[in-house]
Amino acid sequence: MKIATLLSFLLLFAIFYCSSSDDASNSTAEALALLKWKASLQSLQNRSLLLSWTLSPANATTSPCSWFGIHCNGKSILRINLTNYGVKGTLHTFPFSSLPNPEELDLSINGLFDTIPPQINLLSKLTSLDLSFNNLSGKIPHEIGQRRHLKIFHLSENQLNGSIPKEIGQLKFLYELALYSNNLNGSIPTSLCDMPKLTYLYINNNSLSGQIPLGMGNLSSLEELYMDTNHLKGPIPSSFGNLKNLRFILNGNNLSGVIPASFGNLTGPTYLYLYENQLSGPIPVEIGNLKSLVYLELSQNQLNGSIPASFGNLSNLESLFLRDNQLSGPIPQDIGNFMNLSKLELDQNQFIGNLPQNICRGGSLEYFIANDNHFIGSIPKDLKNCCSLKRIGALDLSSNLIVGEIPKELTRLTSLTRLILAGNQLTGGIPREVGLFSNLKYLYLSANRLSKSIPETIGNLLKLYHLNLSSNNFSKRIPVQIGKLAQLNELDLSHNMLLGEIPTQFESLQSLSMLNLSQNNLSGNITFLDKLRGLTYIDIAHNGLQGPVPNIPTFHNASIQVLEGNKD
Repeated sequence: MKIATLLSFLLLFAIFYCSSSDDASNSTAEALALLKWKASLQSLQNRSLLLSWTLSPANATTSPCSWFGIHCNGKSILRINLTNYGVKGTLHTFPFSSLPNPEELDLSINGLFDTIPPQINLLSKLTSLDLSFNNLSGKIPHEIGQRRHLKIFHLSENQLNGSIPKEIGQLKFLYELALYSNNLNGSIPTSLCDMPKLTYLYINNNSLSGQIPLGMGNLSSLEELYMDTNHLKGPIPSSFGNLKNLRFILNGNNLSGVIPASFGNLTGPTYLYLYENQLSGPIPVEIGNLKSLVYLELSQNQLNGSIPASFGNLSNLESLFLRDNQLSGPIPQDIGNFMNLSKLELDQNQFIGNLPQNICRGGSLEYFIANDNHFIGSIPKDLKNCCSLKRIGALDLSSNLIVGEIPKELTRLTSLTRLILAGNQLTGGIPREVGLFSNLKYLYLSANRLSKSIPETIGNLLKLYHLNLSSNNFSKRIPVQIGKLAQLNELDLSHNMLLGEIPTQFESLQSLSMLNLSQNNLSGNITFLDKLRGLTYIDIAHNGLQGPVPNIPTFHNASIQVLEGNKD
C-alpha cells in the first residue's frame, strides 16, 4: 500500500514538473520573441520604459510577466499595453505566432508605421485590438475576420487606405469598431449590417462613397454611429428611426433626399448633425419629438419650407444652426423661450417677419447670426439681457430689412467682439455709448440710413480691427479720436457727407492696410499719409483734397479711379 502511494506521488510530481517545465519554456519563448521585436524598434522616446524587457543573467529561463506593459495569467502573456510610450517601428517582427494566449493588445498612440501584417490573425484568443493613433499604412488585412472572439477593434487616426474588408462582418461578437480618420475608400460593406452585438461604429473622416446600406437600421444594438466627413450619397435610411437609442453624425457628405420623419421615434439623441449635405424638402415636424436634443445642426443643405412650430418643444437646445438653406416663413416666437440657447445661426435663408423679441430671455446667448434674410422690424431691445455674448461671440443681423435706431441697450453687451448690422434700413445716429464696446474687433454699420456725426467715443474701441461706416449719411468732421485705434487694419468711411480735413492723427494708424474715404466732402492736404507704410489699398476719390501725393508705393501704384475727383 505504501509503495502504491509513493508511486502515485512520484507520478503527480513528474506531471507537475513537466508542466512547470513546459510553462517555463513557453514563457521564455514569449520573452525571446518580444525581445526580437524590441531590437527592431527604431527609437523609444522614453527608453527607460522598456529597460525591464531583458533576459535575467542569473537564470536560464526568463519570464516576461514582470516586464513593463505585460500582464500575465500564470506564466503566459494575457495582455500587452504599451499605449502612448513613444514606440517607433513596424509590426513586421512582432511575434504574433509566438504569443498563443493574449486577449488584449494595445499599441495605440505611438509611432508605428508601415503595414499591418496578415499574421495578426494568429492571435487566436484576441478580444481587444487597439492600434489607433499611429502612422500605419496600407490596407486592413482581411484575415482579421478570422478573429471571431474580437469585441473591440480600433484602427483610427492612421493612414490606412483601401476598402473596409467585408470579412469584418464575420466578427459576430464585435461591439466597438473605430476606423475613423484614415484614407479608407469604397463603399460600406453590407456585411456590417449583420453584426448583432455592434454598439459603437466610427467610420468618419475617410473617403467612403456609395450609399448607406439600408440594413444598418437593423443593427438593434447600435447606439453611436459616426459617418461624417466622407463622400456618401443617396438617402438616409428611414430604418434609422427604429433604433430608438441611436446617436449619429452624418454631416459633411453628399446625402440627398428628405430628412426621414421616422427620426421622431428616437428617444436618446442629444445631438443631430446633418449639415453640409444636399438634403432637401421641409424639416419634418416629428423633429419636435426629440425633446432631449441639445445640438441641432442642419446648415448648408437645400431644406425649404418653414421652421415647424413643433420646434417649440425643443426646450433643451443650446445650439441651433439652420444657416445656408432655403428656409422661409417667420421664426417661431417660442425659440425665444429656450432658456439654454447659446448659439443661433439663421443666416442665408429667406426668413421673414420680426426677430424673436425675447431671444435672450434665458440670458445664455453667446452667438447670434441672422444676416441675409428678409427680417423686418426693429432690433430686439431684449438683446440687452444677453450679457453672455462672450469673447468669441457675435451679433450679425446684416442684409435684412431691419428699421429703427440702434438701441443704446446693445452697448450693455460689453464683451461683444463682432457687431454687424450692415445692409439694413437703420436710421438715427450711432449711440454715444458705443465706446462701451471695449472688446469690439469688428464694427460693420455700412449701407444703412444712419446720419448725424460719428461719435468721438468710437476712439475708445482700442481693440477694433475693422471699421466700416460706408454708404450712410454721416456728416460733420471725422473725429480725431479714430487716430487712437492703433490696431485698426481696415477703415471705410466712403459714401457719406463727411467734411473738413482728414485728421493728422491718422498717421498713428500704423496697422492700417486699407483706407477708403471716397465720395465725401473732405478737404485739405494728405501729405502726412506717407507715414502709413503698411497701407496696401487707398481710395480718396471724389473729395476736395489737394497737395502732393504721399510718397509711398500705395499712392504711386494707385489707379486714377481711386484718386480722381479732387482739386489737384
